Amino acid sequence: MAEPSQGPAGPEAIDLIASPGGPAGPGSLGEPASLGSPGEPASPGSLGEPASPGEPASPGSLGGEPAAPAAAPTTPPSRPSQTSLTAQASLTSLSSLTSLSSLTSLNSLSGHATAEPEQAPPRTGPALGEPERRMAWLMFLRTLVVSGVLGLSLWLSAAQAPTRASVWLLSSIIATTYLLNVFFGLLLRRGQAAARLAAWQIAGDLVINSLLVYITGGATSPYTFLFALTVVGAGALMYRRGALVVTLSSLGLIVVIAVLSWKGPSLLPMAAQLRPWEQTANEFARSLGINIGALIGVGALAVLFGDQLQRTAQSLASERRAVADLFTLHRDIVRSLTSGLITTDGAGAVLTVNATAAELLEVDPEAVTGAKIETLLPGISDLLGSDERSELRRVDLVLPRQGEPVTLGVSVSPLFDVRDEVIGRVVHFQDLTNLRRMEAHMRRAERLATVGQLAAGIAHEIRNPLASISGSVELLRQAPQASEDDRSLMTIVTREIERLNALITDLLDYANPRPMQPSTFDLATLLRETVQIAQQDRGEVELELHADGPLEITGDPSKLRQVIWNLVHNAKDAAREGGRHVTVRAQRSVASPGWLEVAVADDGPGMDPEVQKRIFDPFFTTKRKGTGLGLATCHGIVIDHRGRIDVKSAPGSGTVVLIQLPSSPAQAAAPLRTVGPTERIRRVTVDNVRRATGPLTKT
Repeated sequence: MAEPSQGPAGPEAIDLIASPGGPAGPGSLGEPASLGSPGEPASPGSLGEPASPGEPASPGSLGGEPAAPAAAPTTPPSRPSQTSLTAQASLTSLSSLTSLSSLTSLNSLSGHATAEPEQAPPRTGPALGEPERRMAWLMFLRTLVVSGVLGLSLWLSAAQAPTRASVWLLSSIIATTYLLNVFFGLLLRRGQAAARLAAWQIAGDLVINSLLVYITGGATSPYTFLFALTVVGAGALMYRRGALVVTLSSLGLIVVIAVLSWKGPSLLPMAAQLRPWEQTANEFARSLGINIGALIGVGALAVLFGDQLQRTAQSLASERRAVADLFTLHRDIVRSLTSGLITTDGAGAVLTVNATAAELLEVDPEAVTGAKIETLLPGISDLLGSDERSELRRVDLVLPRQGEPVTLGVSVSPLFDVRDEVIGRVVHFQDLTNLRRMEAHMRRAERLATVGQLAAGIAHEIRNPLASISGSVELLRQAPQASEDDRSLMTIVTREIERLNALITDLLDYANPRPMQPSTFDLATLLRETVQIAQQDRGEVELELHADGPLEITGDPSKLRQVIWNLVHNAKDAAREGGRHVTVRAQRSVASPGWLEVAVADDGPGMDPEVQKRIFDPFFTTKRKGTGLGLATCHGIVIDHRGRIDVKSAPGSGTVVLIQLPSSPAQAAAPLRTVGPTERIRRVTVDNVRRATGPLTKT
């Protein structure tokens, strides 16, 4: 190959180095700018040796003098000291390591500073949280390095009449790097495994680094520092093991590339112009040793960095898992509460609503977030307006609902933050409607027991003299001197005595009922027999029975027959006053397995709430000839069977009497699904009474 002339570089001059025959410019790769000098970009550090006498300055030479003319190669140019070269390489590698470490740490910390949404548990990703984020940073830094170093080389060589091969080489490497980054970025967004993508990226970096270093001078190439950056990247992505493997791989590749460049053939004309094979053995060993030593130092730091990063990642991953478990536990506790829970801020705006609260209040949790708590629980403002640091406060609130009002037991307590400052309120409440109903049943039962004891005593004291009166009147009626008018009056007295005796008998049965004689029988059959007898005297009333049999039950059949007979008889009397339909329905409970439901419905005039409250009280009746003991006796029989009897009625809408009975004594211990605020019994309508006794349904 022809020697270069003293003038400007010819067409065949290599553009990766300073042009021979002219001074190296301030930004040329032949003279690196001082590290840290303001206003000057630091040139890529070189681990290479200067060219032999008569050669152009190598890309990594630290000499600022121009190369000697090719026509007079007698005096070799001055060589830079190996100490300066080693310092340059070490400082460059350490600067790269520190920069990448800082960027990775800052990125991970910024990722942790972002608050997680309240509805989702904290992430539990490894290694400072997000390996995908660090991989994205690595691709970004790779783009910057390739664009900066190779782009600068391409720009500098443009002023030196570059060869077509060199331009093609640099442009191809830059384009390949961009394409690989785009390709790996797409794979990362599609959810590919981060560890696998990291390994492929590091492998690709090693291939590109090896190719670039080989064709730009081998051990004398200015781009050997790229191996150090790859080692640091491996430590950041694959921790200690990755840094160690990539360090050993880079050492092997540098040795192979140096040997091939020194002894092997040239693949491209550019490598031939650098003539690394013209180095002496000492020069070759020195340049290779510098590269190996610098890479070992960077690799050791990268291994330590990766080990510390892995330990930190494991610690943070463990802490994040603990936080996620705690978050899940708290969420499950709140979600599993059978009572309502609402949190508010200091102004009374709703922050969170659990599922039970939403069900009790019949609201959408998302729709009421931010609304005033007063709109959900009217009357709670008095509790919220008191001393904000006071202890727990309780009150009962009655919410209007269609049918029966809902009674809520509400307690309010302050909500504290980590600084023990009050930031809002915790409103805890539960549905007390069934409890209040049970309390009313208990009060009624106590009252009935007292009345029963009193009635038993009175009946006993009345029956004895009543028998004497009845006998005396009978003797007087049979006396010969009694007139027809006297006998007629005595007959009336005898009839009233018999009615009074029947009332006393009912009182005694109510106050001191006979013991139960339980047996297992089919409730559907008992209903059919009772309804069949009642149909004999139904008048203008339609009496229908719907029983899904067989319905086996353990109880006293005679007592339950008495209950059904009284209810059907009362329903017929009510239907004659405002309707003409009576429906009896029996079925297994859908909400409470093991329980049976019997409903007797009529389309009569119905009852107002005040009458419903006293319907089971003894001696309370709305009939002109009633004694007021029929429903009281039915109530006692149902309670003796460990069942429940309820009345649902409204003026003008008829009446439904619902009986719930356990199918066996063992089922009596099972929980009974009572009629709550979110349930209703279908009301009786004149047009379609058959729908009046449908099963309990959700509204």
